[in-house]
Amino acid sequence: MNTIDPVFTLKIKQLTTVALFMALSSVGAEAAEIEQQCHKLYRLTDVSHAIEPGVPVAAGGGLPAHCRVRGVVNRAIRFEVRLPMADWNGRLMFTAVGGAAGVIGDTTSLLADGFAMASTDTGHEISEGFEFYRQPEASIDYAYRGVHLATLASKRVISQFYGRDIDHAYLTGCSNGGRAALMEALRFPDDYDGIIAGAPAFRFQEFASWMIAMHRLQSAHPLTDDSLLLLDNASRRACDGIDGVEDGVIDDPRLCTADVLDLDALACAEGQAEGCLTEGQIATARGHYQDLINAEGVVVSPGVPPGAEAAGDWAFWMAPNEQMGGDSPIGSMNNILALLMRFETDFNVDDYDPAEDRDRIADATTALDVRSGDLSEFRDRGGKLLMYQGWNDYPLRPQRAIDYLGKVERAMGGATATRSFLRLFMVPGMAHCAGGPGPWQADYVKPLVAWREDGKAPERIVGAQPGPVAFDHLAPDARAVQPHRFTRPLCPYPEYAKYRGQGDQSDERSFDCVSP
Repeated sequence: MNTIDPVFTLKIKQLTTVALFMALSSVGAEAAEIEQQCHKLYRLTDVSHAIEPGVPVAAGGGLPAHCRVRGVVNRAIRFEVRLPMADWNGRLMFTAVGGAAGVIGDTTSLLADGFAMASTDTGHEISEGFEFYRQPEASIDYAYRGVHLATLASKRVISQFYGRDIDHAYLTGCSNGGRAALMEALRFPDDYDGIIAGAPAFRFQEFASWMIAMHRLQSAHPLTDDSLLLLDNASRRACDGIDGVEDGVIDDPRLCTADVLDLDALACAEGQAEGCLTEGQIATARGHYQDLINAEGVVVSPGVPPGAEAAGDWAFWMAPNEQMGGDSPIGSMNNILALLMRFETDFNVDDYDPAEDRDRIADATTALDVRSGDLSEFRDRGGKLLMYQGWNDYPLRPQRAIDYLGKVERAMGGATATRSFLRLFMVPGMAHCAGGPGPWQADYVKPLVAWREDGKAPERIVGAQPGPVAFDHLAPDARAVQPHRFTRPLCPYPEYAKYRGQGDQSDERSFDCVSP
């Protein structure tokens, strides 16, 4: 019978322990070295960049161990970069901030997927309100320079930390972030390989004018929460079933025309005070739904399509709130436009005609506005642009995005040529950037990466309606029909999702993307 020498066994155990200790020591030394690399990123500081020492952040809360670096470009543009300590996938995802910016955006959501992430406040703080418009440099930083310079600084930090260049750089943003995203594609086409632009606020000249017009309507004959609930119920009853599926969502609200949604039927009878609209309130609602047209009969601003009126989006933008100092977002536009036009001594915002006077504010909004559809430089270097837009977006009405797509198609050789690098996904029932009764939750990152890196163009993206979700800014009316969980394909415009006629209507697999 064979036996094992106990002395030999002891030596093996000793050697194994030594090897394990050496391996752990090596891992510890490597971790310490990486932490030192993180810390020493402050050495990128120069006359234009003030970089703080990097801070190692331990894994936790679903986030991997990573290095967090903060810095300032040109004395004002704050930025933050987060870099996975291990398993970096070679990619950057930069988050452009919505609204008036003034805060650092998301820098954590994709760390677990291996992305390095970055964002910027664009050069001012949110506590300043809109006063940054008084400073010429700060207003340009907000318009486009802040994202560009923070992008360049973030790339330097990432390359220094990992000891090599980024493989692919991506940017995502919605609303003002969507505007900043398009601005990058147009003005700095070398910055990013792929861009996600959600509900882009790319024409301030149009956006400001429309909001002033709607504020005047709302001030004269305000729509209340009860009014919005009445409109929500009326539009859903009249138009939900047009697409053949009654799911609480009007798939293409352009089909919910004035002859289908009869606002006059909601008018108060003599002596009626509840469950109806006054003549003035009907005029306010109609003014929102209809396009704003100038004296020559040209549409200068598309209207808000019917649907999801009680989902919180209308109420947030129309009603006064503490965030706006007691004003409403649409009401605040008077002050913003006055700030932009402060050097025009004969300009009075109260006398401004939102339909006729837009040329007067063209120069003041030049820095902010995306006015060209020529994206050839971005396209020629292989860039891919994925846009998405809610069909029930109150402030940035959907026809605006569709019109911009048409502008790009005219500049870039037609729909087929444009489709090779730009696709627009319309989201039924989605409010501004998120929320609403439609399938508004979707992953746009994976389709964009697959398109840019593997040449696999997105033919459909799965959107989900998660059920009631709490938002800081949206407060859906609890009396309205509440959304239920379902999935639906989001299709590249002008395609749309059509029910096959059989199968679960709550399952995206029961729908096809079809051409009109």
